[in-house]
Amino acid sequence: MTRALKTRTPSRNPRKRALLALAAIMLSLVAIAGLAGNKDAHLKTSAKEGGHNFPPTAWDYAQLVEPILGVPPKVDLGEAIEMPLYVEGVQVHGVFKDCDNPSRLGKGCISGSVVQSYEGRTAEGSPLPEVVWVAFGRNSTQLDMGIAGSVQMIGYHKVTGATAFFESSDAIEPWAYLDEETQRLKGVMPWIDDPAEFNRAFRTPGEIQCVGCHQNDPFVHNSFIDAARNPETGRPVVPVVRTRDLEFESDLPYYVIGGENWDMRTIYIERNGCVGCHRIGMATLNMYMRTGWNPHEEMPPANPGKFRDDFEELMDCWTNTPEKTEDCDWIVPPAGSAPGRIVGDDYPFKAEFNLPGLEKSKGDDGFNIKQELGDIEAAIEEIEHAEKSGSLTSEEAKEQRENLEHWIELLKQYQSGLDEIDAALAEGKLNEQHAYLKRVELESRLFGKGKD
Repeated sequence: MTRALKTRTPSRNPRKRALLALAAIMLSLVAIAGLAGNKDAHLKTSAKEGGHNFPPTAWDYAQLVEPILGVPPKVDLGEAIEMPLYVEGVQVHGVFKDCDNPSRLGKGCISGSVVQSYEGRTAEGSPLPEVVWVAFGRNSTQLDMGIAGSVQMIGYHKVTGATAFFESSDAIEPWAYLDEETQRLKGVMPWIDDPAEFNRAFRTPGEIQCVGCHQNDPFVHNSFIDAARNPETGRPVVPVVRTRDLEFESDLPYYVIGGENWDMRTIYIERNGCVGCHRIGMATLNMYMRTGWNPHEEMPPANPGKFRDDFEELMDCWTNTPEKTEDCDWIVPPAGSAPGRIVGDDYPFKAEFNLPGLEKSKGDDGFNIKQELGDIEAAIEEIEHAEKSGSLTSEEAKEQRENLEHWIELLKQYQSGLDEIDAALAEGKLNEQHAYLKRVELESRLFGKGKD
């Protein structure tokens, strides 16, 4: 049964051991679909050390971007707008196994995230109308172990494309908390007027390339993010930044201050409907599809499914790589006064997230099924010990044991399904693209909703 989960102060009670073991298993299982546990693993650059130009601290980075983007906003999470979560059309609060508008970073659904946009400001307070900042407070709290989440800030210059990314650490509890009634994030984050505290709260991206998810433009959109609406205009809080025209040379400008050596490539096919309105980041697309999103049900918005053939063309290019596909190219966006351009195999800033998704799909799940089964069995033994010692009641032990046994069954089905797909691929009954989509479908079917 789906239920809301209250957040309480962390406890040292030994009865939590089995629950924590269960949580560890669940978090590792999330990685099956390339999701939360290792959500940043595929974003690391393949470039050597020194592959970015970020200063050592967030405060120094704020000084670097200030002449272009002004100062980052003072983030008051309580004044931000909540991203509502819906189950069967009704707004809900808490942790749920399924919902109408999942975040697409994982299959679980957690309420309480917030977002706010701000017009750019100079250090003296003068407006910078060509600059927009977005602050996003992500609530990831699932167990009664304190606040889990993060706060991101993105600054973007709409004319030049200059962009800055600030990310908090996962330890936001000194400043953030959950409202007891609504379970939404509240609290005030440190600002640049206190450099030491600002550096405690925020950090520069370093080797994690934010453009691994923010490929099209700085702002990611989906039904979870866009559920947060400006009460005055009814429009999404996160700006919808559209392309200027259909030509990649003059398309939406985009570059990252400090991330000049990041991989900014996306795929381009002339006269392809999918890339005719906006760029498409294949890493982001694959992440969404692996959580059950079907592009033909939503794109293009006015006529879903219209570009089905164009999408197949795009996937074929991604499968075979643009280097080996006729009339398909890698492009990088305009940056400042520099136009967008086609780049070839000699592009110096290649990163792992832009390796063809089908090439990675065979072995990038980041887990070993046999090992996971062993870990679950060990967790079941821990539960049995806890029951015998009295740390867990018989009812609690039974519930947790049944939940883990359910995951054992799912893992066995998953392995069996993978074996069937690999056999069909070896026999020539499936090509690489269809095998990949079969794997995505299998993951979505088995791990999309969890156990009721």
